[in-house]
Amino acid sequence: MRKTIYIIVVFILALTVYSDVKWEITPESTNVFSQRSTQLKMTATWSGYETISVRTPRLKELKGALVQDIMSYNESKPGAGEVKHTATFVIDLLITNAPGTTVETGLIEVMSRDLESSEFSKTDLSGVTLNVKSPALPWLVISGILLAALAAAAAVFIVKKKGAKNSSSLPEKSLEETYLEKLEESRELRLKGETAAYFGTCEELLRSYLRAKYYIADLDSFGEKEAQETSVDPRMVRTAKEICALCFNVRYANYAPSSMEEKRVYDFLKELLIRNKPNRQKETDELYI
Repeated sequence: MRKTIYIIVVFILALTVYSDVKWEITPESTNVFSQRSTQLKMTATWSGYETISVRTPRLKELKGALVQDIMSYNESKPGAGEVKHTATFVIDLLITNAPGTTVETGLIEVMSRDLESSEFSKTDLSGVTLNVKSPALPWLVISGILLAALAAAAAVFIVKKKGAKNSSSLPEKSLEETYLEKLEESRELRLKGETAAYFGTCEELLRSYLRAKYYIADLDSFGEKEAQETSVDPRMVRTAKEICALCFNVRYANYAPSSMEEKRVYDFLKELLIRNKPNRQKETDELYI
């Protein structure tokens, strides 16, 4: 039987970030397994009618794991005389340490500011420690694996005996094809006149794609030095930052974009995805070495 997953919740008040923002860190489990993924959920909450911008947390001293992806979403709920805001970041970690060791997140940097402030205030939150365990395989699971291996071997033998042709299957969709479909869906928001939702969707698509393609977890802090180290086009990064800044102003600063700006956001995303789209090999293609 699978062991019960224990979830610990650590409440930490940031001392130097915006005073009304409270942070909550929730590991998926304190017991993790090597070469498997686990999630670290970080939630920032504040109340009031003032707009506050919260940046993606940074795990500056992460040891024993790699950041695979960072997903984020916002929510605002009206309450008694105020509005409660929540910004949630889900950090997907790949555990690299061996069983019997630990994963240390180290200090976690968080940043926030209100729209009247020109700079973000930041602080380091105390991190969490995760224990790397060895997964226990019950005999039933081992038996199932052995039976599956025997069945696979038998199937391969039969296929070879009948002289079946080996064929390689192409991937259903590339990363760029998936995001191009999502980008086309965003056009409906633009046609309906839902400008803020359109720019918000485009910003999320851009940030999410850069995380998945270039492992840029925090675009705002990704500079020229990081671009050179990772061989990422710095001009693309600068333009991506301009696009995100435009989307932010439309969503939170009541900026009214022109039709050219709407088209620029769409065209930049589409050109970036098409340019990076891989050429899928067809069965009739020949390989030259």
